[in-house]
Amino acid sequence: MARVCVVGAGPAGCVFAARMAQLGHEVRLIEQERFPRSQLGESLSPGVEPLLKSAGLETALDAHRVTRVRNVWVAWADGLQLREDPREQGLIVDRGAFDLALVEGARSCGVKVVQPACVVDRRQSGGRWRLALDVDGRRETLEADFLAEAGGRAAASGRARVQTGAPTLAVYAYWRGARLPSTPRIEAGKDAWFWGVPLPNGTYNSLAFVDPKTFRAGPGSLAQRFLDRLAGTLVLEDCRGAERIGPTRAIEATSYLARDCIGRNAIRLGDAALAIDPISSSGVQKAIQSALSGAIVANTLLRRPAAADLAMSFYRAQLNDASERHRRWAADHYRTVAATRGGPFWTDRSKGRRVEASAQPSEPVDVRAMAAMPVELSSEAAFVETPCLDGEFVGVAPALRHPRLETPVAYLAGRALAPLLKDLPPGRTPLQIARGWSNRMPLESGLAIAGWLVNHGVLVSAADKDGGRLC
Repeated sequence: MARVCVVGAGPAGCVFAARMAQLGHEVRLIEQERFPRSQLGESLSPGVEPLLKSAGLETALDAHRVTRVRNVWVAWADGLQLREDPREQGLIVDRGAFDLALVEGARSCGVKVVQPACVVDRRQSGGRWRLALDVDGRRETLEADFLAEAGGRAAASGRARVQTGAPTLAVYAYWRGARLPSTPRIEAGKDAWFWGVPLPNGTYNSLAFVDPKTFRAGPGSLAQRFLDRLAGTLVLEDCRGAERIGPTRAIEATSYLARDCIGRNAIRLGDAALAIDPISSSGVQKAIQSALSGAIVANTLLRRPAAADLAMSFYRAQLNDASERHRRWAADHYRTVAATRGGPFWTDRSKGRRVEASAQPSEPVDVRAMAAMPVELSSEAAFVETPCLDGEFVGVAPALRHPRLETPVAYLAGRALAPLLKDLPPGRTPLQIARGWSNRMPLESGLAIAGWLVNHGVLVSAADKDGGRLC
């Protein structure tokens, strides 16, 4: 049993601590603030709920008030639209209550929580960590075999990191009143974009994402410059008579990637490792994903040191891929506004947008084609050995490589792809292929995988082996 110390009890720190305890390690979770605390990031993307369930922490969404998002008003490049999600997958939470529930969930997994406590000094000696803590005014010493840094952007400040997006500042304030917007709102302005979030506790958070240099150069106080930007926006349209709660605040929101994300006895998680553009509204999801994979990487480093290089390579590649994927996605999103509005704010953020590849994914195939068109494996498909998560450790597995896939894919919907495809008889329809997999998975799952393979050019018409589209 290794002693693991986790610094920072946000979503990344709590999920990592819980998973390491479940894997049989002795875990200390150190947090300098008392909970509940005020924290940005109240909007949770749909992937958060299943990720918490996989970590056994789904009760964090039951233990406090949660609003499920059905409608969002969007004023972006195509005018004002009401976007609906009948499945209500997006969530809005009170982050103070949410983070507190995650801490309690980690504690129920056997994690010892040290709070409030601040790390005042950390040193390595003989391959172990020695941490000096200020625990609510008392000085304590803690020794650990492994250190996880999950202290958010503050932990990444001053460290070696690569900026992956245009400089961005998030300026925000909370409101209370009889009339407040009841649905989230997102809007593109001339030189900023805005986000309004009605919270479960009856308050409303309004945010402006601005260029820090031009914003700070403006006249007046921080609050006045903020209100001037918000004047006439959709975000504050229904806030007449509302009053601000507390001061207007500003925090850095620039995306970046830490250079020193992993070592043989240390790891960075969440925003301490990777910060993505806030336009995605999936920062919490990305933090939890880094914690889940990071726990397997750390477990490999501690219990299978011979595989240390493989584990560290996997984690670096995973963060690099996530950073690049989100960077391109954000640039594409900003480009839609830059194309019609122009201006340095939008054009700077659209740089490095996705360059369309010569071979594009096929148009989605319809059900009749799935049932009737014989297909076979594209001649461009190949299988390569790649690092991947294998149970409780990082291992090596055969992965599918294809020009239309951004990275090799070892698993799809939890199924290893190589065994499904290596001996695939040619000339079968996707429906017949799915039926042939029925001893491994339900027919519905097989059809979903076959459809994905067809739509990404991996399975092609038997009359066109070289990657042509199925039609």
